[in-house]
Amino acid sequence: MKMRILAILMLVAIIFAGCGNEAGKNDPSPTPSTPATSEPTPTPVAEAKSKYYFEYNGVKIYMDDEAKPILEKLGEPPFGSFESPSCAFQGVDRTYYYNGFELYTYTEGDDETEYFFTVKFMSDAVSTPEGVSIGDKAEKVIEKYGENYTETSGQYVYTDQNSKMSFKIQSGEVAAIELSLIINE
Repeated sequence: MKMRILAILMLVAIIFAGCGNEAGKNDPSPTPSTPATSEPTPTPVAEAKSKYYFEYNGVKIYMDDEAKPILEKLGEPPFGSFESPSCAFQGVDRTYYYNGFELYTYTEGDDETEYFFTVKFMSDAVSTPEGVSIGDKAEKVIEKYGENYTETSGQYVYTDQNSKMSFKIQSGEVAAIELSLIINE
């Protein structure tokens, strides 16, 4: 188990090492007469919550929700956390490692408030609120979520409001599940 955690941390470090710090290339606070930077920004918070969320031990997690109160309810992540400069946002990205899933956050604003942008399912120890887990048949995804999906690179992608629920299908089974924030680029 320790080797798996170490391997995951090393992989995350390698991925984020490619981001680099591009300080000085774009002014993070554009003036009214200049256009905003080309960095992706989260979609505006919708009036209604997305129908897609993750729930663990009675705690619901929606994309772009403030992370602090939810992380406090979940308790200390048993497998630690990782922090690095953000590739997609300005500020810092953090990853929290729990049994069967990982939570990804970004920071925003002067107070560096954390918000959720991804939940990755890592094993069949967790499932979606509709009961779909890694290892389930592709037919179960369609039975629970319907046929209103986009298929891209072997993934069934369902979208609603500011969120997308993605199911990677391999050999007719769910190989990966990810809930993520839709980012405008």
